[in-house]
Amino acid sequence: MPRASGRQHPTAQIPVAPSTVLTFLMTGGSSAQASDWPNDSGTAVANAATAGIHLVRITPVSTAGGAFFCTANLFSTAATVPTSGITVSTTALTPVPSPGRDYQVAGASTGFSLAAYTSGVVVVECWKK
Repeated sequence: MPRASGRQHPTAQIPVAPSTVLTFLMTGGSSAQASDWPNDSGTAVANAATAGIHLVRITPVSTAGGAFFCTANLFSTAATVPTSGITVSTTALTPVPSPGRDYQVAGASTGFSLAAYTSGVVVVECWKK
């Protein structure tokens, strides 16, 4: 099981290092990458609840170390870069600005995906509650 975060409230700071960290090199040009939720041995499992992952911090960084923007879909492999217009979907596309944000993950989520306009690195740190 992933390491517990020790949070008493979802907006509290995360006090311990994550037990699972996923790193994605985004190549730009509307690139997208997807992953299943892994357990502590790195094996893909059925969903976030089975993996014991409840909280994630997503941090996008340019390959030069500067600010970088990406989008995340914490429910499926359907992440895309946003375009003009309105999108209505059962799976939310979340904007993730630099320096990153913390999110709660639905236990039924079978995987997640990331997308970016330009090249950079996206780090996903994982905890249980």
